[in-house]
Amino acid sequence: NIKEHKPMEVVEEELRTFAKLRNFDGVSIAGGDPLLHPHVVQIVARVTAMGRKAILNTNGLALTVEMLRELKDAGLVGLTFHVDSHQGRPKWRDKTEAQMNELRSEYVEMVSRVGGLSCAFNSTVYDDTLEQVPDVAEWAARNIDRVHTVVFITYRAAKLDEFDY
Repeated sequence: NIKEHKPMEVVEEELRTFAKLRNFDGVSIAGGDPLLHPHVVQIVARVTAMGRKAILNTNGLALTVEMLRELKDAGLVGLTFHVDSHQGRPKWRDKTEAQMNELRSEYVEMVSRVGGLSCAFNSTVYDDTLEQVPDVAEWAARNIDRVHTVVFITYRAAKLDEFDY
């Protein structure tokens, strides 16, 4: 619940420290939502300058085609969008996971328009959405040429013993 963004100097220091302590080839830039950070493009450029792959984990709300092009020019290699029906997004409240596929498709279209970027999705699965997982998986299969990864995250309170696999 921090109400301010990390200064660029702190981000750079953390990247240097991580590089000293670990061997890695990619950095997942998460948040909150990193698209809201005023220096997100600089952060991507810094990760790229280190010889690492920058990937953004986002809910996508602040993403525009222009921003996406800027991020790609800075070296972004991919995005992971978190989309699920429990997020309470404006215009998407009370939608099923199948209906949320329309929003997922909007993000896929935007990433495809810019081109050359990996596009992944993750979704938290709740007890009331577990039966809808096939809807998302089928959507991903229909878009396999543009959707590179789909991850389902089980919510800790999901009642898995009540689902007929």
